[in-house]
Amino acid sequence: MDGIEVKGQTVEEAIEEGLKQLQVTREDVVIEIVQQERKKLFGIVSQPAIVRLTKKQQTESVIQKIEGKAWVKDGVLHYECVHEGPTIVVGEGVICLHNGKAIEGSITLQEGDDVRIYPKEESIAQSVWKIDIDAKKLEATLTFAPGVRRRYVLEDQQPASKLHIQAKMETELIYDVSYEQVMAKLQELGIVYGVNEEAIREALQAEKKITAVIAKGIEPIEGKDGWVEVKVGEGRKKPKVREDGTVDYREIETIATVGEGDLIAVVHPPQQGKPGLTVTNEVIPVKEVHPVTIKLGKGVTMDENRILAIQGGRPQIAKKGKTVVVSIIPKLVHQGDVDLSVGNIHFKGDVEITGNVQEEMVVEALGSIMILQNVNRAKIRAQQSIFIQQNVIGGTVTSGENKMLVTQLIGLLQQIRHSLERMIVTIQQLMVMSKIREQDIYPITKKLIESKFQTMMEAMRQYKTMCEQKRDQIGEQWFDIGSQLDGCLLADRPNHFHCLEGMANLLRELNTFIGQYDREENDAIELSYALNSVIHGSGDVIVTGKGCYNCNIYAGGTLTVHGVLRGGEAYAQKGMKVKEVGSSLGIKTVLAVPKGEIIYIEHAWEGTVVQFGKRTYTFYEEKKYVEMKWDDERQEIVFG
Repeated sequence: MDGIEVKGQTVEEAIEEGLKQLQVTREDVVIEIVQQERKKLFGIVSQPAIVRLTKKQQTESVIQKIEGKAWVKDGVLHYECVHEGPTIVVGEGVICLHNGKAIEGSITLQEGDDVRIYPKEESIAQSVWKIDIDAKKLEATLTFAPGVRRRYVLEDQQPASKLHIQAKMETELIYDVSYEQVMAKLQELGIVYGVNEEAIREALQAEKKITAVIAKGIEPIEGKDGWVEVKVGEGRKKPKVREDGTVDYREIETIATVGEGDLIAVVHPPQQGKPGLTVTNEVIPVKEVHPVTIKLGKGVTMDENRILAIQGGRPQIAKKGKTVVVSIIPKLVHQGDVDLSVGNIHFKGDVEITGNVQEEMVVEALGSIMILQNVNRAKIRAQQSIFIQQNVIGGTVTSGENKMLVTQLIGLLQQIRHSLERMIVTIQQLMVMSKIREQDIYPITKKLIESKFQTMMEAMRQYKTMCEQKRDQIGEQWFDIGSQLDGCLLADRPNHFHCLEGMANLLRELNTFIGQYDREENDAIELSYALNSVIHGSGDVIVTGKGCYNCNIYAGGTLTVHGVLRGGEAYAQKGMKVKEVGSSLGIKTVLAVPKGEIIYIEHAWEGTVVQFGKRTYTFYEEKKYVEMKWDDERQEIVFG
């Protein structure tokens, strides 16, 4: 029994009775109210309620039997209606006309509807291609993407009461760019050298977007100026470094010396470069090469391209621009201590002392100084490197005193050069983005100097002041380069410097000037430990042992401390790396470098002060593995 009619005094009572008879729940039946109950006065029922309950499976069966269907065959929509029409859903790529009107989405059909379906029209995207040449004209590339024809095809579909009409999209690649078109474009662009015809044909048959190199020029090979190949070592006597980084002072690597007739160096002639060729068949020139100029000092001679010693000593090879000066420096070896019984030592060459240098004594050398024991409240001065195997207590150690001024001035010029390079790049970017003209460069330069490049002006002021103060110690060339920088950066009206070419020429002049003072030899001070001492060097300062306590340190190069730097002040022209700075008691220790350099500290205690230019930062808590530098954009000290 799938359906019954039931009476009851109320509709609810009739439903409950029907569910009981069918032995089902409300969810299993469709309930239809045939008649509502009626009541007279005092609640007496005059007409019972009647309901009809039909099991749902019977209802679905009935509905399935009466719904119509639709289907697609050979691109035509067919449908039939029984009691209800089928529903169609128009999918992607299908155009549907219902009684002459285009429809989208879904619609239920009725008997007699005129319904027609069509695939959407095909679309065609043409091939895209272009030829690019790189900035150096050494390479031409072809970028090619094939065209695409897209069309929709109606698919046959089985009868369904709700039909989703689908259209399948078919694609076909279009190759409508010919090899002849590309060759004609290459001719138009003047690309005539190194054309790869096979690469062009392959690219034009690619199934997806591709960029292929279709022409290659010849890169120029720069030549090499004449140079000096050194055949003997130039290093100073120093301890051997073990594999684990510790130092073995019992194993000393001895300074190189030569005897009469020994080969010192070989002079090589310049090597000519090879010009290149662009894809437009233009020659790419190479820089002119120059021979090295050799100046022979004391103790050396030249045989063809060989430099030979004619006396014993340490070979010294100094480079200044394209000139190399070669000479032999004599060496004095003093056995034992330097004290009152010996007197002060002043020697025009290298000095080696096997003992200590005692209180109030002075050791001076035009070459290098090596002390195998301690320095106790004494003065050590060398124009080249100083190596002290043990400790410096209350002493003064100075190397390259005559070079320090040059090192300081070159350091300032390097800061100015760095800022000038950045300013030129900024101006070039502004000219591209804002369409600024050459005549606008002067006011832009003034604004950039005031806003973004104040550190450059600070370096300029320091350079001019130092030149004036040391006028009797430096040549006119230092004032000449300063005058050119003034003309560009401090001019009160536009001049020949205020264009891209003028600034580029100034930068080249500055690079050439700085390059003249590059030193091949690395004058340095190296010691194990120092207490209450002054250590000033024109090059690197290296502390290999426990460290430095309450010292004043100046390094024209880098400062490296493998131990502790506690108390006092340290300045390094080219940055510093220190293992530990300060102490747990908060002892003030100052580390200073120019802006543009880096300070690296493995362990910084509270009270440590770092300084970049005139700006300082104080550590108020302990920190480890710290890298600090000056940020020109933010105008502050930042952690790296």
